[in-house]
Amino acid sequence: MQGRLAPSPSGHLHIGNASSLLLAWLDARSSGSALMMRMDDLDPQRSKMAFAEAALTDLSWMGLNWDGEVLYQSASHDRYRSALQQLINQDLVYACNCSRKAIQSAMQDVVRAPHGKPLAGYPGTCANKGLPLNGGHALRFRWSGDPFVLQRADGAWSYQLAVVVDDAHQAIRSVVRGMDLKESIPPQKALIEALGLEGPTYWHVPLWMGPDGHRLSKRHGDIAIRDFKARGWTPEALIGWISHGLGLNEQAKPLSAQELLTVFDHQRVKSQPVLHEEVLPLWA
Repeated sequence: MQGRLAPSPSGHLHIGNASSLLLAWLDARSSGSALMMRMDDLDPQRSKMAFAEAALTDLSWMGLNWDGEVLYQSASHDRYRSALQQLINQDLVYACNCSRKAIQSAMQDVVRAPHGKPLAGYPGTCANKGLPLNGGHALRFRWSGDPFVLQRADGAWSYQLAVVVDDAHQAIRSVVRGMDLKESIPPQKALIEALGLEGPTYWHVPLWMGPDGHRLSKRHGDIAIRDFKARGWTPEALIGWISHGLGLNEQAKPLSAQELLTVFDHQRVKSQPVLHEEVLPLWA
């Protein structure tokens, strides 16, 4: 059951990221599995090599090791193109020239209609237009669910396609990620089936919430791993509090990743979000 660590280098890792990555490490190492490293650096506007290097440094500082070389999604375009062509050959791709405004307008029209039901995503406006696939438009996946984008009009690849292709390339069989990505299961499974791949199992783990009740982000202050290091925190102290927040330890006593591994139990990880009042010393 090979696993993976897949940070996104669009900023410095914070304790919410560290929590999910710690659980991914524990999941793999507790079963004696290999653990691969991948940088989800698809977005050239936001992803920076400096953040990627900082993430590797932070994870090493925490004692979270990995196997093999780091795979960068930004260097994986040929694999994505090959997968896209497979889908095109099955008539599962169509071009879309809708603007975001046009999509929102179409969705509102459906809601205003008699018996109209709110739409969760794109209404399929271009599904039968027959726009050229090489015409500089966004390319969408044709399936029973929301026809999500596979490749943007500017050529950037979607998360859904890239993660499926890369998980298969790295032979990933166990994926650990935040609860906010649970809705990605249906589209990713549809892609896995269409591409004839063997998919992984998924474990969606608790998100960390800020004092305002929203998911943890940079707006919540100095909660990056490097901020804790700068304030004199040790890896053991940080892991102690993270594991306490997750329900793995009744007391937030300092312990290393290896020490936590010896007592790790999937069943003890809480299913609800980690609230800031449960881990107040992290906010001091």
